[in-house]
Amino acid sequence: MNGLINLYKPSGMSSAQAVSKVKRILNVKTVGHMGTLDPMAEGVLVIGVGKSARLFDCISGRKKTYIAKFTFGYQTDTLDALGTVTDITADIPSVDAALHAMLSLVGQIEQVPPQFSAKHVDGKRAYALARDGKEVLLKPVTVTIYDAELICQPKMNEMVFSITCSSGTYIRSICRDVAKMCGSLATLTYLQRTRSGSFTSDDSITLERLAEIKDNALIAPQDVLDLPRYDVDPIKYEDLIHGRKISADFSGDALIYGNDVFFGIGCAVNGELKIKTYLKDG
Repeated sequence: MNGLINLYKPSGMSSAQAVSKVKRILNVKTVGHMGTLDPMAEGVLVIGVGKSARLFDCISGRKKTYIAKFTFGYQTDTLDALGTVTDITADIPSVDAALHAMLSLVGQIEQVPPQFSAKHVDGKRAYALARDGKEVLLKPVTVTIYDAELICQPKMNEMVFSITCSSGTYIRSICRDVAKMCGSLATLTYLQRTRSGSFTSDDSITLERLAEIKDNALIAPQDVLDLPRYDVDPIKYEDLIHGRKISADFSGDALIYGNDVFFGIGCAVNGELKIKTYLKDG
């Protein structure tokens, strides 16, 4: 079994728990997600099954789009609704002030991750240290906010944004920073990932639906990898199968085919073909 699943992860479930459920439903051992989605969040979680689990580096780094609700007036230790309230304020920013702060973050920025995050600190996860009551000093990381838009204001202290950003961006940190720039406090109280690269929530499936259609949910990796196609000379097909040296003269990465059979992602190194990620079934 080999392919990708565009899973709609429900709120209240960790990405690791979602992976475990996919393993049980499909009865396969090799399963991995292509980029963590916080337990509180719902939405697109791309899952790799079989050899496609090797595609983390190819898929996890793509742009992501979120719908996020910022609730102003208080802040929690986790910066989201699952945490414990640590501070409150009566200072609620206007829509114009919050939107101006949000738009000022569009572009490449240095972002400090939340203390409750999966970042490593001295070999341990930051959230594990934070749970033990230890102070966690996380270094800023460079991320990119490509676009931000105010969708609505359900209540006077709530604002819902659409945010498109690079991989590794913490929406919880954006919420914290927007509030800080407005002289306020805020907590992320709703988060939905609507897009991860070419995978959208409109095309995603639930775990319940996966249990019904099983391997029919699998998407062939070559159908979603945005790379040029390179066909090995049919004369060299046996060499390709047995891993023998094959001359190649293309640049960058490509989808490697032999006799119209997909083998994986490859590149040319010193005039020879190198399969970087082997994805052929069987």
